[in-house]
Amino acid sequence: MHMHCLPETAPTSLRLCETCLHVQPIAQFRRRRRNAEQRMRQCRQCHNEFERYRRAAIRSRVGKRRIARDLASVRDATSEHRIKVLCAAMVRGYGGAERFCAAWLACLNRDLERGGLAALKNLEATLRLIQVCENQKPDYRHMSEEELISLADRVLRAASSP
Repeated sequence: MHMHCLPETAPTSLRLCETCLHVQPIAQFRRRRRNAEQRMRQCRQCHNEFERYRRAAIRSRVGKRRIARDLASVRDATSEHRIKVLCAAMVRGYGGAERFCAAWLACLNRDLERGGLAALKNLEATLRLIQVCENQKPDYRHMSEEELISLADRVLRAASSP
């Protein structure tokens, strides 16, 4: 029988946490199920730390999907008015222009590192926003990748400055 399956024998029994390798009283180990005698192999402190890390990772993934969805909305918007409305909603949703621009720039950098279709779609959304901000439609097809990135970076910085 494995240690994590052993029932609690006495209130003073001790157990080794398999994460931090400290021997602790059995009360420092969560029960596997409510009203069950079996205990977890991690102490409460290690379990809580792991759960904080796991939840932060989930929030991070949700945040990445959120910015990708928002960028797709900007890229696919059919009118300048719609883009302005979307951007205003995103600025509010991210807690201000600075946070919105930071999230967008982080997503752009991440996509550029990976390359491929995600990077192109992100650049499309950035260029669409630039077109609306500049109120003109320059021909981006003749610009180099460095010029496009530089232009996108300038626009994002300008949007985040007061």
